[in-house]
Amino acid sequence: MSKLAKQIKGSLSLKLSLSILAFTVVIFMVAWGILFHHTRQSIRQTAIEQITQILNNTALNITNLMGQVEVAIENSDWLVMHNLEPDSIMSLSRQILELNPDINGCSISFEPNFFPEEGKYFSVYSANEEGHIETEQEGKEDYDYFNMAWYQEPIRQGKACWVDPFHDFTPGTSYDMMITSYGKPIYDSHGRTIGVISADLSQRRLSQILSQERLYSDAYLIMTGESGQIIAAGSDMASIDDLKRTDCLVVSMPLPSTHWKISYICPHKDIFKSYYQLVYIIVSLILFGLMMMLALSYFVVNRSVSPIKVLANQAHRIAAGQFDGNFYHSKRIDETGQLQNSFVSMQESIANYVNDLKRVKRETEQRIQELIVAKSKAEEADRKKAAFIQDLSHQIRTPLNIIGGFSQVLSDQHEAMDKTELEVITHDIIQNSHTVTNIIDNWMKTLALEGIDKVECHDDINCNEICKMAAESITLRNPKAVTLRIENNIPDSLHIISDKECLLKVLSELLHNANKFTQEGVISISCVQTDDQSVSFIVSDTGPGIAEELHEHVFTQFTKLDDFNEGLGMGLTLCKKIAGLLGGHITLDAAYTKGARFVLTLPVSLEKT
Repeated sequence: MSKLAKQIKGSLSLKLSLSILAFTVVIFMVAWGILFHHTRQSIRQTAIEQITQILNNTALNITNLMGQVEVAIENSDWLVMHNLEPDSIMSLSRQILELNPDINGCSISFEPNFFPEEGKYFSVYSANEEGHIETEQEGKEDYDYFNMAWYQEPIRQGKACWVDPFHDFTPGTSYDMMITSYGKPIYDSHGRTIGVISADLSQRRLSQILSQERLYSDAYLIMTGESGQIIAAGSDMASIDDLKRTDCLVVSMPLPSTHWKISYICPHKDIFKSYYQLVYIIVSLILFGLMMMLALSYFVVNRSVSPIKVLANQAHRIAAGQFDGNFYHSKRIDETGQLQNSFVSMQESIANYVNDLKRVKRETEQRIQELIVAKSKAEEADRKKAAFIQDLSHQIRTPLNIIGGFSQVLSDQHEAMDKTELEVITHDIIQNSHTVTNIIDNWMKTLALEGIDKVECHDDINCNEICKMAAESITLRNPKAVTLRIENNIPDSLHIISDKECLLKVLSELLHNANKFTQEGVISISCVQTDDQSVSFIVSDTGPGIAEELHEHVFTQFTKLDDFNEGLGMGLTLCKKIAGLLGGHITLDAAYTKGARFVLTLPVSLEKT
């Protein structure tokens, strides 16, 4: 965020573009805010009008249904007075349901002991269960209907009335539902109350009417009583918890001749669904338009102030001491274009002058550096020359002194020596003479190969035979503790075309090094065919090995693992030189950890069987 703020502060074009965008956003927000507010109010008012129409239709349907119940009861009470016999009462209750199929139940109940022969309780109830009418006599100690609202309320009011819903359950039967009743007291000829005739509407029947008309998918209608309890609701009514979590529009209407009312409950998200979709589309278009406006503003402003930006960048470069670079001349003829062209001309003049100074300085520094390098090389050459002569003198003088000393001993005391002593002295004389010969031979061979890029290879060489010859050229320094082994991993028929003398020199030098450093264990030489185009000669030993930090320097001329070891550090350098002249290469196997292992890989020019 801080990086973005810094970028805005440092860009005049971006600040001007964002200012234009901010002003435009304010205008848009005010205009669209007013428009959306009025649109929302208009949608809400339209929804209320449509909902009111639905409530009117639903109230009319419910009123018609309740009217049928009321008419059925009003027209039936006189029949009760003319048929005051238990059997006639049961037939009358059943007949009322048969004539009015929308009524769920009809009850004709009498005061205590009205029919002495029937006991204290006598109430006939007929129930309509999906077109099947069942009639039974109610009234027992466990069903005291005298204290029930549907019986007491009409008597208390002294007129026909609707009773709020109640849970009706008749013991010993399957009748169990929520119902609301319309009851009317029955009077005898003296005006005394002898009972109540009532008709029931089930909550399910009312819910069916409430579910008939739906304006919105998640909306529903409910019918509530005087105390606010729910009498009936649409079949898809949400739970109370859902109502608490949802903002809803509630429109209510009272039902005529009752204390009840019906309400239409609709979540705001349903009413404003299309409105919200339109808002999303318009907001997306506005955002897209603002982004396009920002891009266009930035393009226009940036193009207008581009000369100033160029001048600022060039001035910054000059302040930082960078006088060279691209020089941009403006094609504009206004004041900013003239200012840019004048500034560029000034910058070009300064850059040319500075470049001349840099060139002189660079040439001077180059001459000084060349002199320093030449001096360093001369000093290094003198140092190496002195060290080489000193090392050469030491490497030759030491074995010669040994040979001279042992020769004097043999001359003066050979008759007094036993055979073992003579063998030891003879072995040391031969070993040191080989050392001197090898040093001189390597030196002469190195001088002979200077300036040569390639060796003509015409010798037909048997790979196993050349390994054997190289092994025979070595005299073990410690034959009792060291074993020289030739491993035949290829058939004797494998031949290569190369230079026999050079190849033998490389293999002998590798074996000589292994012999020099191996105090005990095994020195081995072998040849393997890696592929159809090349073979590899492998010389390994069980000596101390070569430290990892010296691996990349081991083939460098005059490099020695120990200054006190014999040799001039030319052997491996000579081996690498010869390997390259033969068209191959030599490597140190870094994966081998038991000592040192060198691999000489040469091409196969011709195979003979």
